[in-house]
Amino acid sequence: MVLNVSFYKPVELFSGTFNQFAAWWTAGDYCHCELVITTKPVEVMDVVKDIYQNAQKGVYPPDDCIRIISQIEIYFFDTAFRKHAQSTETLTLSFSQILGQRASVRVLKEKALDNWYKIPEESDNFGTLVPTTFDVSEAQQKDTLTFAIESLGKDYDTSGALCSWLPFASNARDKDCETYFCSEFVATAFQRIGFLDSLDAKRTTPNSLYSVLTL
Repeated sequence: MVLNVSFYKPVELFSGTFNQFAAWWTAGDYCHCELVITTKPVEVMDVVKDIYQNAQKGVYPPDDCIRIISQIEIYFFDTAFRKHAQSTETLTLSFSQILGQRASVRVLKEKALDNWYKIPEESDNFGTLVPTTFDVSEAQQKDTLTFAIESLGKDYDTSGALCSWLPFASNARDKDCETYFCSEFVATAFQRIGFLDSLDAKRTTPNSLYSVLTL
């Protein structure tokens, strides 16, 4: 299992004025980022099975159980997903937290007609994929995939995203929030397993996260 982060520029899907302003205001090329996990289909489905069964047993709070079950059925029980999982040796999943939308996941491929479904490369003008250099154990990898799947369907943290630009730190260090914005979610995912602890997740923008990961 490999944990990476994708960064997107304010073009194509993110070409709106808000995203262009966000990139400019935070002094960088990027307005959005996502947690990207590459692993074997069987590893994904094993985690999905565990989470689904736990939700059916009521291990999570009632509202979370309903949300998790519905999201797993939407994304992982889908016929197209299952066919793809059965025909490939590895899956690359990108977990999205996008303004105005609930947390979602999609499969990325090396080649795709739509760049939204393409694994970003350094030469792409819409974004790039930054490999992480953390020494992550198998248990930490599985924990991160579990966290990402359990977060599907959560609302976007609009106020948090707007306040992340402000020049003061927050006191919050909650590693299991009800809402996230994109870079907060990615930073939190790594902080849960002991990395990027110097960051304030609620004050982390895509550009500040990119700077930390590419030092």
